[in-house]
Amino acid sequence: MVNFVILIILHLLGDFYFQTSRIARCKNAKVGLECNGCTQCKDGSKLNYKYIFIHIIIYNIPFIMLFFMADWVNALIIIAILFASHGIIDVLSCFFNKRTKQTIVFIIDQILHVGVLFLISKLFVLYALFDEYSIAVRTVFTVLTLIVPCSVLINKLFEDLYPETIDVKVFDVGSIIGILERFLVIIFAYFEDFAAIAIIITVKTWARTNDLKEPDFRNKYLVGTLASMVLALVIFILAKGVLPSA
Repeated sequence: MVNFVILIILHLLGDFYFQTSRIARCKNAKVGLECNGCTQCKDGSKLNYKYIFIHIIIYNIPFIMLFFMADWVNALIIIAILFASHGIIDVLSCFFNKRTKQTIVFIIDQILHVGVLFLISKLFVLYALFDEYSIAVRTVFTVLTLIVPCSVLINKLFEDLYPETIDVKVFDVGSIIGILERFLVIIFAYFEDFAAIAIIITVKTWARTNDLKEPDFRNKYLVGTLASMVLALVIFILAKGVLPSA
Protein backbone atom coordinates (compact mmCIF):
# COMPACT_ATOMS: atom_id res chain seq x y z
CA MET A 1 0.00 0.00 0.00
CA VAL A 2 2.88 2.37 0.72
CA ASN A 3 4.16 1.94 -2.85
CA PHE A 4 0.69 2.77 -4.20
CA VAL A 5 0.71 6.05 -2.26
CA ILE A 6 4.25 6.74 -3.56
CA LEU A 7 2.85 6.39 -7.09
CA ILE A 8 0.07 8.85 -6.20
CA ILE A 9 2.68 11.30 -4.87
CA LEU A 10 4.59 11.05 -8.16
CA HIS A 11 1.29 11.63 -9.98
CA LEU A 12 0.56 14.74 -7.91
CA LEU A 13 4.01 16.14 -8.69
CA GLY A 14 3.67 15.53 -12.41
CA ASP A 15 0.03 16.48 -12.86
CA PHE A 16 -0.11 19.54 -10.59
CA TYR A 17 3.28 20.82 -9.46
CA PHE A 18 5.26 20.32 -12.69
CA GLN A 19 2.39 21.53 -14.87
CA THR A 20 2.46 25.29 -15.34
CA SER A 21 -0.69 27.40 -15.51
CA ARG A 22 0.15 28.12 -19.16
CA ILE A 23 0.23 24.43 -20.07
CA ALA A 24 -3.01 23.81 -18.18
CA ARG A 25 -4.67 26.73 -19.98
CA CYS A 26 -3.29 26.03 -23.45
CA LYS A 27 -3.91 22.27 -23.51
CA ASN A 28 -7.58 23.09 -22.84
CA ALA A 29 -7.50 25.73 -25.58
CA LYS A 30 -8.68 28.46 -23.23
CA VAL A 31 -8.66 31.64 -25.30
CA GLY A 32 -8.38 34.80 -23.21
CA LEU A 33 -6.37 37.88 -22.32
CA GLU A 34 -3.49 35.67 -21.11
CA CYS A 35 -2.88 34.52 -24.70
CA ASN A 36 -1.12 37.84 -25.50
CA GLY A 37 -1.97 37.70 -29.18
CA CYS A 38 -1.30 33.96 -29.61
CA THR A 39 -3.65 32.49 -32.22
CA GLN A 40 -2.75 28.78 -31.97
CA CYS A 41 -6.17 28.03 -30.47
CA LYS A 42 -9.37 29.20 -32.11
CA ASP A 43 -12.49 30.11 -30.17
CA GLY A 44 -14.10 26.78 -31.08
CA SER A 45 -11.07 24.66 -30.18
CA LYS A 46 -11.61 22.01 -27.53
CA LEU A 47 -7.96 21.10 -26.97
CA ASN A 48 -4.40 21.73 -28.11
CA TYR A 49 -2.45 18.54 -28.87
CA LYS A 50 0.91 20.31 -28.72
CA TYR A 51 0.50 21.28 -25.07
CA ILE A 52 -1.08 17.96 -24.17
CA PHE A 53 2.06 16.25 -25.48
CA ILE A 54 4.30 18.69 -23.57
CA HIS A 55 2.32 18.00 -20.39
CA ILE A 56 2.60 14.21 -20.82
CA ILE A 57 6.39 14.48 -21.19
CA ILE A 58 6.67 16.65 -18.08
CA TYR A 59 4.18 14.44 -16.20
CA ASN A 60 6.42 11.41 -16.56
CA ILE A 61 9.54 13.12 -15.18
CA PRO A 62 8.81 12.28 -11.49
CA PHE A 63 8.27 8.64 -12.47
CA ILE A 64 12.00 8.30 -13.14
CA MET A 65 11.84 7.27 -9.48
CA LEU A 66 10.45 3.96 -10.72
CA PHE A 67 13.95 2.91 -11.78
CA PHE A 68 14.76 2.75 -8.06
CA MET A 69 11.52 0.92 -7.23
CA ALA A 70 11.55 -1.77 -9.94
CA ASP A 71 13.92 -3.37 -12.45
CA TRP A 72 14.55 -1.25 -15.50
CA VAL A 73 12.34 -3.34 -17.81
CA ASN A 74 9.29 -3.02 -15.57
CA ALA A 75 10.06 0.66 -14.99
CA LEU A 76 10.08 1.31 -18.75
CA ILE A 77 6.85 -0.64 -19.24
CA ILE A 78 5.13 1.29 -16.43
CA ILE A 79 6.27 4.64 -17.83
CA ALA A 80 5.03 3.62 -21.29
CA ILE A 81 1.65 2.68 -19.81
CA LEU A 82 1.46 5.99 -17.96
CA PHE A 83 2.46 7.88 -21.10
CA ALA A 84 -0.33 6.29 -23.12
CA SER A 85 -3.02 6.27 -20.42
CA HIS A 86 -2.35 9.83 -19.33
CA GLY A 87 -2.52 11.02 -22.92
CA ILE A 88 -5.85 9.28 -23.55
CA ILE A 89 -7.38 10.51 -20.27
CA ASP A 90 -6.17 14.09 -20.82
CA VAL A 91 -7.48 14.23 -24.38
CA LEU A 92 -10.88 13.05 -23.18
CA SER A 93 -10.82 15.50 -20.26
CA CYS A 94 -9.96 18.46 -22.48
CA PHE A 95 -12.66 17.41 -24.95
CA PHE A 96 -15.40 17.16 -22.30
CA ASN A 97 -14.29 20.25 -20.34
CA LYS A 98 -16.27 22.49 -22.70
CA ARG A 99 -19.24 20.12 -22.89
CA THR A 100 -19.99 19.51 -19.23
CA LYS A 101 -19.11 20.79 -15.76
CA GLN A 102 -15.35 21.13 -15.23
CA THR A 103 -15.66 19.91 -11.64
CA ILE A 104 -17.18 16.59 -12.72
CA VAL A 105 -14.59 16.15 -15.48
CA PHE A 106 -11.76 16.93 -13.06
CA ILE A 107 -12.96 14.41 -10.46
CA ILE A 108 -13.45 11.64 -13.05
CA ASP A 109 -10.07 12.50 -14.59
CA GLN A 110 -8.30 12.06 -11.24
CA ILE A 111 -10.21 8.86 -10.40
CA LEU A 112 -9.10 7.34 -13.72
CA HIS A 113 -5.46 8.34 -13.13
CA VAL A 114 -5.48 6.89 -9.62
CA GLY A 115 -7.20 3.76 -10.94
CA VAL A 116 -4.38 3.22 -13.45
CA LEU A 117 -1.80 3.67 -10.68
CA PHE A 118 -3.65 1.17 -8.47
CA LEU A 119 -3.60 -1.44 -11.26
CA ILE A 120 0.11 -0.81 -11.79
CA SER A 121 0.79 -1.29 -8.07
CA LYS A 122 -1.00 -4.66 -8.26
CA LEU A 123 0.36 -5.93 -11.58
CA PHE A 124 4.03 -5.00 -11.18
CA VAL A 125 6.50 -5.94 -8.49
CA LEU A 126 7.82 -2.79 -6.78
CA TYR A 127 10.60 -2.80 -4.22
CA ALA A 128 9.45 -2.05 -0.67
CA LEU A 129 11.78 0.89 -0.13
CA PHE A 130 9.46 3.07 1.92
CA ASP A 131 7.58 0.68 4.21
CA GLU A 132 9.52 1.95 7.22
CA TYR A 133 8.61 5.55 6.38
CA SER A 134 4.83 5.28 6.13
CA ILE A 135 4.27 8.32 8.37
CA ALA A 136 6.58 10.46 6.21
CA VAL A 137 4.88 9.18 3.05
CA ARG A 138 1.46 9.93 4.52
CA THR A 139 2.59 13.45 5.47
CA VAL A 140 3.97 14.19 1.99
CA PHE A 141 0.76 12.89 0.39
CA THR A 142 -1.35 15.09 2.68
CA VAL A 143 0.69 18.26 2.15
CA LEU A 144 0.87 17.89 -1.64
CA THR A 145 -2.86 17.21 -1.92
CA LEU A 146 -3.90 20.10 0.33
CA ILE A 147 -2.10 22.78 -1.68
CA VAL A 148 -2.47 22.70 -5.48
CA PRO A 149 -5.01 19.89 -6.21
CA CYS A 150 -7.56 21.26 -3.72
CA SER A 151 -7.07 24.82 -4.98
CA VAL A 152 -7.57 23.69 -8.59
CA LEU A 153 -10.73 21.75 -7.70
CA ILE A 154 -12.23 24.69 -5.81
CA ASN A 155 -11.38 27.07 -8.68
CA LYS A 156 -13.15 24.74 -11.12
CA LEU A 157 -16.16 24.56 -8.82
CA PHE A 158 -16.36 28.37 -8.78
CA GLU A 159 -16.00 28.56 -12.56
CA ASP A 160 -18.90 26.11 -12.93
CA LEU A 161 -21.15 27.89 -10.44
CA TYR A 162 -20.13 31.43 -11.40
CA PRO A 163 -19.00 31.46 -15.08
CA GLU A 164 -18.22 35.18 -14.87
CA THR A 165 -15.57 34.49 -12.21
CA ILE A 166 -12.07 35.60 -13.20
CA ASP A 167 -9.61 32.70 -13.33
CA VAL A 168 -7.87 32.66 -9.93
CA LYS A 169 -4.21 31.69 -9.64
CA VAL A 170 -3.26 28.97 -7.18
CA PHE A 171 -1.19 31.33 -5.05
CA ASP A 172 -3.42 34.40 -5.09
CA VAL A 173 -4.38 35.83 -1.69
CA GLY A 174 -7.74 34.05 -1.58
CA SER A 175 -6.18 30.71 -2.51
CA ILE A 176 -3.42 31.10 0.08
CA ILE A 177 -6.05 31.77 2.76
CA GLY A 178 -7.82 28.59 1.66
CA ILE A 179 -4.58 26.59 1.81
CA LEU A 180 -3.83 27.82 5.34
CA GLU A 181 -7.42 27.08 6.32
CA ARG A 182 -7.09 23.47 5.12
CA PHE A 183 -3.83 22.99 7.02
CA LEU A 184 -5.47 24.26 10.21
CA VAL A 185 -8.39 21.87 9.71
CA ILE A 186 -5.96 18.95 9.27
CA ILE A 187 -4.00 19.93 12.38
CA PHE A 188 -7.14 20.25 14.52
CA ALA A 189 -8.47 16.96 13.14
CA TYR A 190 -5.16 15.22 13.89
CA PHE A 191 -5.42 16.27 17.54
CA GLU A 192 -9.16 15.41 17.49
CA ASP A 193 -10.03 18.97 18.44
CA PHE A 194 -12.90 19.30 15.98
CA ALA A 195 -14.55 22.06 17.99
CA ALA A 196 -11.56 24.28 17.25
CA ILE A 197 -12.41 24.12 13.54
CA ALA A 198 -15.30 26.48 14.36
CA ILE A 199 -12.67 29.10 15.23
CA ILE A 200 -11.61 29.19 11.58
CA ILE A 201 -15.14 29.95 10.41
CA THR A 202 -15.57 32.55 13.16
CA VAL A 203 -12.36 34.41 12.27
CA LYS A 204 -13.13 34.36 8.53
CA THR A 205 -16.70 35.52 9.10
CA TRP A 206 -15.58 38.35 11.37
CA ALA A 207 -12.98 39.51 8.84
CA ARG A 208 -15.55 39.63 6.02
CA THR A 209 -18.51 41.01 8.01
CA ASN A 210 -19.14 43.95 5.66
CA ASP A 211 -18.76 41.86 2.50
CA LEU A 212 -21.20 39.25 3.80
CA LYS A 213 -24.01 41.78 3.56
CA GLU A 214 -24.04 41.12 -0.20
CA PRO A 215 -26.04 37.94 -0.99
CA ASP A 216 -23.84 37.01 -3.97
CA PHE A 217 -20.63 37.26 -1.96
CA ARG A 218 -22.25 35.43 0.97
CA ASN A 219 -23.03 32.45 -1.26
CA LYS A 220 -19.52 32.39 -2.71
CA TYR A 221 -18.05 32.65 0.77
CA LEU A 222 -20.05 29.68 2.03
CA VAL A 223 -19.27 27.56 -1.04
CA GLY A 224 -15.53 28.28 -0.83
CA THR A 225 -15.24 27.80 2.92
CA LEU A 226 -17.31 24.62 3.13
CA ALA A 227 -15.65 23.09 0.05
CA SER A 228 -12.20 23.81 1.49
CA MET A 229 -13.06 22.26 4.86
CA VAL A 230 -14.76 19.20 3.37
CA LEU A 231 -11.75 18.54 1.14
CA ALA A 232 -9.37 18.87 4.09
CA LEU A 233 -11.38 16.39 6.17
CA VAL A 234 -11.68 13.94 3.26
CA ILE A 235 -7.91 14.06 2.72
CA PHE A 236 -7.36 13.56 6.45
CA ILE A 237 -9.57 10.45 6.39
CA LEU A 238 -7.82 9.09 3.29
CA ALA A 239 -4.34 9.72 4.67
CA LYS A 240 -5.25 8.15 7.98
CA GLY A 241 -7.07 5.16 6.51
CA VAL A 242 -5.05 4.29 3.42
CA LEU A 243 -1.66 4.02 5.10
CA PRO A 244 -0.94 1.97 8.22
CA SER A 245 0.88 3.70 11.06
CA ALA A 246 4.57 2.96 11.37
